[in-house]
Amino acid sequence: AARFGDEIGGHQMSGHILCMATITRIIRSENNRQIWFEIPQEYTGYIFTKGYIGIDGISLTIGEVVGNQFCVNLIPETLERTNMGFRAEQDQVNIEIDPQTQAIVDTVERVLAERRD
Repeated sequence: AARFGDEIGGHQMSGHILCMATITRIIRSENNRQIWFEIPQEYTGYIFTKGYIGIDGISLTIGEVVGNQFCVNLIPETLERTNMGFRAEQDQVNIEIDPQTQAIVDTVERVLAERRD
């Protein structure tokens, strides 16, 4: 648990799993790894380049979004300290959408829908 005054990196996570995603591609370089995921279409509205996402409980930043796929770019520290270094293509992972992003997207969509009516 965090203590008052502790530095907090990344984004807050609640542990609420919204859906599963499939690893579609892993691109390895000398020290880093780029992992691509396919997410169910109904959740793509919450996925933004440079947005936050939780993957298997790990707070990560989204690198790029193409259709219903997105990637994260992992550094050696993340690969060493998490299960992401052991993941393979076609593995399923737990996805937690950033709650602030979800609230903003849902609110904007609701307001726009009310204005159309």
